[in-house]
Amino acid sequence: MMQLKETAFDAFLAALKRLDYTGYAEQYPPFGSWEDFTGRREEILAAWRESLARVKEAGLFVNIPFCRSRCRFCFLPVTPIGSSGPARKRSFSLYLEALDAEASIFSPVFKKIKMSTLYIGGGTPSLMTPAETSSFFALLRARFDLPQGCQTVLELHPDDVTAEKLSVYKACGVNRVCIGVQSMDEGVLAKNARRQGLGRVAKAHAALKAHGINGVNIDLICGLPGQEKASFLRDLSEVIALRPDQVHLNTFINTPYTLHAKAGGRSGAEVAVEAVRSEGFRLLSEAGYQKIDSDSMGLTPGSRNRQSADLSGKRSVLGLGPGAVSRAFGAGRYINRTDWPGYRELVLKGFSPAVKGVACGPREEMIYSAITQLTDNLSLNLAEFKRVHGKSFTGVFPYEAAELGRAGAVLSGRSLKLPKNMWGLVRRVFYQPGVISRGLANIRSMKQGR
Repeated sequence: MMQLKETAFDAFLAALKRLDYTGYAEQYPPFGSWEDFTGRREEILAAWRESLARVKEAGLFVNIPFCRSRCRFCFLPVTPIGSSGPARKRSFSLYLEALDAEASIFSPVFKKIKMSTLYIGGGTPSLMTPAETSSFFALLRARFDLPQGCQTVLELHPDDVTAEKLSVYKACGVNRVCIGVQSMDEGVLAKNARRQGLGRVAKAHAALKAHGINGVNIDLICGLPGQEKASFLRDLSEVIALRPDQVHLNTFINTPYTLHAKAGGRSGAEVAVEAVRSEGFRLLSEAGYQKIDSDSMGLTPGSRNRQSADLSGKRSVLGLGPGAVSRAFGAGRYINRTDWPGYRELVLKGFSPAVKGVACGPREEMIYSAITQLTDNLSLNLAEFKRVHGKSFTGVFPYEAAELGRAGAVLSGRSLKLPKNMWGLVRRVFYQPGVISRGLANIRSMKQGR
């Protein structure tokens, strides 16, 4: 049963969001309800063994914690190291050593598991030199089974695209890239301290295609400080003209961790920003793009990052590096320590760098699946739910189905369909008492400065 009335629950959700610094898709149980996972290496390894015995599949996510400089809109835990010089070189040397130490903790558990995907994010992975990139991939392949041809995605900055780097990416198995463009408006870039050669985006896209890397996703951000509607739509029109395989339209998230917020800056009205983004999706649709998920569209149904797509299914992801989030399907979720020095100190001593986490059994996974689909698609495929989870949705959640029905949802033999977005109601219906009590305790701790 619901423990909080609508107004109180909405305030609870807003407070939970202020606790979430991950930048990842919403979790269930929500990040704001997670517990201290410091020093729980053996529990984490046990969770992975339990998960992999149930679902013998996983993806690998590796976070690179470095950037040239910090953009004002960025909420991620990145360390600025410049684009060249001894600081950059030493940072990556220390990082590769620490990454190998963390990988060695988990590789025995994953000995018989073929990784289905590899995603390299950041930060700016393309800051690595060709030699560092080769060492990076060699390290991962020595620790994990990464089959030839598995989807291998790398995030890159358009200014980093060189023929030598692209040749190494291709040789190392990279078959998909995400170009972090964010904006192509000089004024917007300057206001956000973003360094980006404006002519590099089209050249980078063409160079990737020439090297046989055809899976190209371009990221734009809607609602950036200093950005007008016309500016965002003009950027999108230029991107559409390039015909990348996938286009991501993110919204600016002004968490307390952005330089913009720390200087007292605010974000635009959420409703207005979402209206502009919706117009962007309409332009993509008119250009022949198909909806992939809540934030992106692709030229074909296969134009997607498979690691983050369909997370409502039986998908596990092992996260390595500072701030990486892991999901051991049916057993638990956790996030690594975000600060680079602290992360390095822990893994070199053989400790798990996890800082926050939560046990997550089959019921929690079913709730996450339902919440995700009802939020992204305004519907839930009942047959697919049963195929994935082995149980009937209405059999497991009769109360929740009835509550949504009273709010106008239509339950047929094949699906549960919402008449409109019911973001808050869906969560109020599904959030369990234990999740709410842990979340409230964490909110109180935050207010008390603990």
